[in-house]
Order: sequence, then structure tokens, then C-alpha cells
Amino acid sequence: MSDVIDSVEIANEWLEKLNNQSNFIPLDGNKIRFNTSFVDPFGDQISLLITSNHNSTYTVSDQGYTIWNIESRGTNLTKNNSVRFKLLQSILYTNKASLSNNFDIYKTTASRQEVAQIINDILDSVIKISDLAFGSRSNARGMFKDDVLDYITENKKRFSFDIGFSVKGKSNLVYDLDFVFHQKIKDTQWTKLYTSLNKNVSEMVMGIWLDTELYRKNNPGNDISFNVLVKEMDLKSTQFKDNLIQHNINVISFDDKEDFEKNFAIS
Repeated sequence: MSDVIDSVEIANEWLEKLNNQSNFIPLDGNKIRFNTSFVDPFGDQISLLITSNHNSTYTVSDQGYTIWNIESRGTNLTKNNSVRFKLLQSILYTNKASLSNNFDIYKTTASRQEVAQIINDILDSVIKISDLAFGSRSNARGMFKDDVLDYITENKKRFSFDIGFSVKGKSNLVYDLDFVFHQKIKDTQWTKLYTSLNKNVSEMVMGIWLDTELYRKNNPGNDISFNVLVKEMDLKSTQFKDNLIQHNINVISFDDKEDFEKNFAIS
């Protein structure tokens, strides 16, 4: 019995905390600001706008703040066909929510009784979409590649590159390259992207480089180099970087744009 009593007390305490940290503020005759008890990954309180429309419907919206907040910090969510945009659409689809032309996340109902549910749906959407600023490991690489492609496309006069290129090794394994940069006419800079640098990545990269030795020998007209582009470097990554450099494999951090351009921009 004590376990049941404790669980009820914990639930009541949790609900009381939510109530104390949330509030509804009337703005005018047909709008209410709902300041929730939740914060986004940047520490900002999540607020929603509840609107009673003239056609007897109700709309709950984040007024575009979620996407604006994320994109103003340098993360592009709304580029068509990008990994993040596809994930965003999937989240909205799950909650039957919509995205306006101004990137408001919203949902409308004709039932007064459903307003509480659509508040929950929009809140869930906002929290999950906010998390896309960080992303899971499986999606982070795709997001990273989107960011690199955006950068070099926006600065296309300074970069010469190919995508969709692959090479076959002596083992008959085929290796996809994320980018092939050309600083000079005969430069061919194979580039693989990784969100982080660790022991497994280092061993994999060295394996690719050794396995493609015959390919490189059969293409003597090109000055082929192998580059690893990581999202950022930390102290743990340094030892692996040093090891790869000893095998003539370059490691560049995308966060260091000066180093990125020095290694890949047209010279």
C-alpha cells in the first residue's frame, strides 16, 4: 500500500510543479498566451498562442518562434529535401500538425473540447523539433553533410567540388566519397565526413586509404589526397588526428572555417 501512496504523492507533486510553472495570460478577447513549464534545448521557455477564430475554430501555434530560434543560431531546418526538413515533416505528420508559410507550427480544431489535446500535440512537436538542433547520431551525419554543402554552395566561387563520387578498392569494396575538392586543376581531394573522430573511424579511414592504393597508382595524372572532415575537434580527437597525419591523411575541422578554406578553397 505504501508504494501506491508514494506514487500518488509523487504524481501530485509533479502536477503541482507543472501548474506552478505554467500560466495562461489573456491578450485580448480571442487570444491567450500559454507559458508552459518546459524549456527548449537553448534554455528558453516554450510559449504557445491559443486563438479563438471567427469561424468558431481554435488554433494553437508557436507563432514561428521555434524554427526562427533554431535558424537564427545557424542551424537550417527548412531547406527542401534536407535531412532536418524531412525529420521536421515527420514530426508534424505524427502529431497531425501543420507548418505555415511563415514557419508557424500550428494545429486547428473546430471542437472546444479538443483544445487541450492540440496544445499537447503542438507542445510535443515543438520539443521534438527543437531537438533537431542536436539530432541523433544516425541523423547527425546527414545534417552535417547538409551544412557543409550549404556552406560551399553559398561560397561556390571559392570552391570547385564534385559529389556522388565513389572508388573501388583491391578488395572489390566500393567506397562512397562525400566530396571531391579541386584546389588546382590536377588536385583530387577525396573527402569523407564524420561527426567525430575516434579509434573506429581512424581504423576505417586507414583501411580505405590502403585498399584504394591500386586505384591511385592506376590514375597517376591526378594528385590524389585523402581528407577527413569532422564537425569539430576536441582533446580526445587529437591523438587520432596525429596518427592519421602520419599516414598522409589530412584531418580538418569544419568549425575552423579558416582551416577549411585553406585546405579546400581554390588556390
